[in-house]
Formats: sequence, C-alpha cells, structure tokens
Amino acid sequence: MTSPRVAIFAALRWECRPVLRHLREVRRDRLGHFPAWAGRARHGEAVLVQTGIGETHAGAAADAVSAAGPFSLFLSTGCAGALSPDLGPGDLALATAVVSSASGTCIATDDPTTDRARSVAARLPMRTVCGPILCSPRVLHSAAAKRDAGARTGAVAVEMEGAAIGARADQDHVPFAAVRAILDTADTDLHQSGDFIDPATGRVRPFELARHLAHHPGAITELLVLRRMLRAAEQSLDQFFAAFLWEQ
Repeated sequence: MTSPRVAIFAALRWECRPVLRHLREVRRDRLGHFPAWAGRARHGEAVLVQTGIGETHAGAAADAVSAAGPFSLFLSTGCAGALSPDLGPGDLALATAVVSSASGTCIATDDPTTDRARSVAARLPMRTVCGPILCSPRVLHSAAAKRDAGARTGAVAVEMEGAAIGARADQDHVPFAAVRAILDTADTDLHQSGDFIDPATGRVRPFELARHLAHHPGAITELLVLRRMLRAAEQSLDQFFAAFLWEQ
C-alpha cells in the first residue's frame, strides 16, 4: 500500500515558509513553471507548490500538480482577509467550502480532513473559525467591500486562489481542504497596491513600490501595519503545520 501523498498550494514565498520549515528531507523541484518542494511528513510525502496570486495562476499550478499525481489530498493555504468582524490577524479560518466570486461555484471541502485540521488547531493557542471562504478575483481593499461580501455570501474570509485548486481536486476526485491565516481585519481599509506586487511571484517590484510611495506618502504607515499582520499570520501557519504535518 502506497503512503499518502499530499499536495499543498500557497501563492507567495512567505506563505510557503511555514510548510517548508516542517518538512524533512526536502528536495527542490519545479512543476511546469512553478517552484515546488517535495519533502517528508509523518504519514507520507508532501509536495508544496508556490502558485502565484490569483485563480489563473493557481489553476495552472493545480493542473501541473494533477499531471504529476496521484495525490491523496489537495490543501490550499496561505493568508486571507477577514470578512467576519470577529476575526483578527493570526486567527485561523478552516474552510467548510470555497465559494468562487467569479462563477458562484461552491466547492465543499473534505469533512474528515477539515475535522482533523480543527482537532489540530484546537490544541494551539489561537482563535479558529470554520465556515465558507470566498475566492475573489480581486483584493477587497475597503472595509465596505468586505462587509458587503460577507453579508452577501456568508463567508468568514476571502482569498484569491482556492476555488481553482478546489475545482481541479473535484475534477480529479481528490479530497480538498483549505486552511487560511487571517491577515487584515474586516474593518481594515487598504490602499490600492498598484503594480508593485508581481502576481506570479509575489515579489515586491522596487521601482513600482517607490513610485507608489511617492504618490501616497502615508502608505508607509499602512505597509508597516501590514507587515505586523503578516508576521501574525505566518506565525499561526507555522504553528498549525508544525502540528498538522507531524501529529500522531
């Protein structure tokens, strides 16, 4: 009987780090155009793929992973924006379903995996909420947009990749789960980021960032706050995967 082989998807390099820290015997790889790492967890192999931002990139990454299968689980992870006013930076959102804002498709997550994730998270010092997660084609920059999305869909959080990953898992008849750490709160207003984030890699484009700050001098304060939120989200994902990948 072959060991379970899990595919884990994260958009940005910092979102990959909490998984990489807890894999053993890691091998650097590429799946299609996407950076990937294969390593050992307690119950088998895990393949981590950096997808880039958005459903288009995530869907292409999921297709590349599917071609390298078979896998026993597709797991979407990384950060999310809160839609529930009760969630704060570093809280954990476990998806019961992922809803595509673009198509309206609702992809249910795998109950046993979500239950297992809930059990793992319950032993950690962080707030955890289960509920639908919205997958949006664009960042919801304003508190008003987040309130509207939460009221309209009943989702507790919003991200940008999970629907494409879930759709590929559904097509392949592979269990699908999503675990997201909250970055910004429901009442946080974010300025437009312009073009200073590369959607394929998540890297900051220095010249574009300098141009953005020249036109929005006050944005430096927001970026520093966002950095603190990012650290809280990364710490929560680190604690989760330390337990999830190596539980008995």
